[in-house]
Amino acid sequence: MPSSSTSRSRRARNSLTVEEILDVAERVAAGGIETLTIRAVATELESSPMALYRYFSTKDELVDALLNRVLGRMEPPSDSASWIEDLGGFARNHRDMLSRHRWAVTALFAHPVPGPNTLPIGEWALRILARGGITGDAAVATFSGILGLNYGWASFVVARAGGAGESLAEDLADPGVAQAFPLTASVAGPMSRYGSAEHYELVLGQLLAGIPVGAR
Repeated sequence: MPSSSTSRSRRARNSLTVEEILDVAERVAAGGIETLTIRAVATELESSPMALYRYFSTKDELVDALLNRVLGRMEPPSDSASWIEDLGGFARNHRDMLSRHRWAVTALFAHPVPGPNTLPIGEWALRILARGGITGDAAVATFSGILGLNYGWASFVVARAGGAGESLAEDLADPGVAQAFPLTASVAGPMSRYGSAEHYELVLGQLLAGIPVGAR
């Protein structure tokens, strides 16, 4: 009879699937993208690192596949009579996708085009902009501006969740600091809400309002 101390046997290499590996990789990454390694995923799967290398030859390949999967979860924008409202909806859907996968934000900076699911996102935005008569460089710049806003905003949200900004609030509570930086001190309340949905709507509204009136 086997001893209870006998280590668990590893799974056979051909018993794994790509989806199963990505499911486990996402659970590992949710604890921090820096913790994602082939070995960590293999351990969770009760497999060996070599078994995973049959599917992903490097960690970068695994990260790309995982991020491509995340991008594929973005909800497509609506197709209403107002292209400017649809553009706002596109921006919100993209932000929401990032907000649901906070662990992926920094990784997407290093892997901006992880796979084919990147293409529909750009196509949706460019199609909406074309309806407003915005094409070429203007369309690419506007699309890039929305992505820049969302990735920056998602970074704010991640930082805020990690406690960023608390030290600033403590500093501003010091009368000497408040006197030296009176305008900053006067918005201490609003600054405590940076990264909020309300602030995002303010900035997105300003961005959309800045699109030339003739294009509307």
